[in-house]
Amino acid sequence: MKANATKLLASPVAVRRDCNPNRNERTTLTIVGEEKAMRQSASAFAFVLLISICAATQSAQATKLSVNCGRQEPIRTALRLLAATNPQGPNTITVSGACKGNIVIQSMDRLTLITNNGASLTDRSNGTLAVVNIVDSRSVTLQGFAINGGATGVSCANASVCYLTGNTIQGGGGIEVGGGSRAFLESNVVQNGGRGATVEDGAQMFSSNDVFQGNGQGVSAFAAYLEASNSSFLNNGVGILSAASSLRLLGGTTISGSGADGMAMRAGSTAVFQGATITGNGGNGIHLEDASFAGFQSATVTGNLSGVDIDCAPQFTITRFVARTGGITNCVEPASSSKSKAAE
Repeated sequence: MKANATKLLASPVAVRRDCNPNRNERTTLTIVGEEKAMRQSASAFAFVLLISICAATQSAQATKLSVNCGRQEPIRTALRLLAATNPQGPNTITVSGACKGNIVIQSMDRLTLITNNGASLTDRSNGTLAVVNIVDSRSVTLQGFAINGGATGVSCANASVCYLTGNTIQGGGGIEVGGGSRAFLESNVVQNGGRGATVEDGAQMFSSNDVFQGNGQGVSAFAAYLEASNSSFLNNGVGILSAASSLRLLGGTTISGSGADGMAMRAGSTAVFQGATITGNGGNGIHLEDASFAGFQSATVTGNLSGVDIDCAPQFTITRFVARTGGITNCVEPASSSKSKAAE
């Protein structure tokens, strides 16, 4: 078995192994060789991973693998073996070292990639690909990584369900959630990119205790849903930009230090504010246009540098309870013409 595994990455081969001797089924692993990267150390690494997967399969346990990029152990190899043997999971890959490359997680469920002592993932595509591309996968978790560069740092696409926890995503296209996917963010820092996050095409993003800072746009939502709780949007070009989207900004959420508007709502966007603070932005605190709606259950929108905290453009914009914000506004809310019906 070891002799064949030594050849696993040296050339295009098909290796057949029966991980469970009590069953007649055989798992076929096809690993296509990758020119110069196929070395004997990588072959030995693949062999060790295969043994770990077989042992987990026999004992009906979750597969747990370790990858050390400092030893030239590629994450791609672990993902390919898991995709071939146990794509439904649960699987965990613990990563250490400085990893360079672009990985694709496709049609895999219940997969966790977690760091050991703060591993990093860095783009090698010169900004043309996502560093981590999650496609058609459910319950995929990335935890504790520094993710650098890329067309996007993390892409969650094609109805995937993604969990991002405790990562620092920087210097690229941030996070992209699209195609009906759902992303759950907790305690991440997303910084110094074009967009901190893009949510589009019916996708949903839930942000809790995250920081979006130093980006061209903190978050952009296009025909999508965004919910933020205790997250901060700091020193971006625009804090949040929405078009044809629904937003809910909960307690502890802060938008501050934007070069332009703290929040810009367009194309029939709707937003409900339940405890957010929007202050100290270079333009308006909130700008509404094109039949957008903002409802203020509770919010503080004051001290924005344009002199107008909530700005209603004349194109059919609507607000409710804007006086609760304490800010300066040109928005007009007509008094209700309805009368209370006397009790019979």
